Amino acid sequence: MTHIIHRSLRSTPAVSTGAHGAYLSDSQEKKYLDACGGAAVSCLGHAHPDVLAAMHRQIDQLAYAHTGFFTSDTVEQLAEHLNRHAPGDLNYAYFVSGGSEAVETALKLARQFFVEIGQPSRTRFIARQQSDHGDRPFYRIW
Repeated sequence: MTHIIHRSLRSTPAVSTGAHGAYLSDSQEKKYLDACGGAAVSCLGHAHPDVLAAMHRQIDQLAYAHTGFFTSDTVEQLAEHLNRHAPGDLNYAYFVSGGSEAVETALKLARQFFVEIGQPSRTRFIARQQSDHGDRPFYRIW
């Protein structure tokens, strides 16, 4: 019995118990090619030793510090790296916790840009309706 509302209400998905490289394992020790992992997993794989070592070094030093109140050497180094490789005069980075916060921030920045350049009447955004990372082709202007 599960207390999770899974994507399908007709069946409970396999229980993932581990992962290595491009493969996930289930509780029956069956292997699955992970063709649905996130962006980092897609290009780095699961349990890459260099990635795990870097994660352990960071978490042993500092797991998390809210960017609204703190900065850290690691965050400053990442911002410097992004600045060095960004095109044109993009000289600053703004870090957020996830996709929803990133989209909200982008909308606020776009709105503020037009207010600052004297075009406050520009208030419309085009978005995909009921979108989950842009996978539905219905557009809405709001």
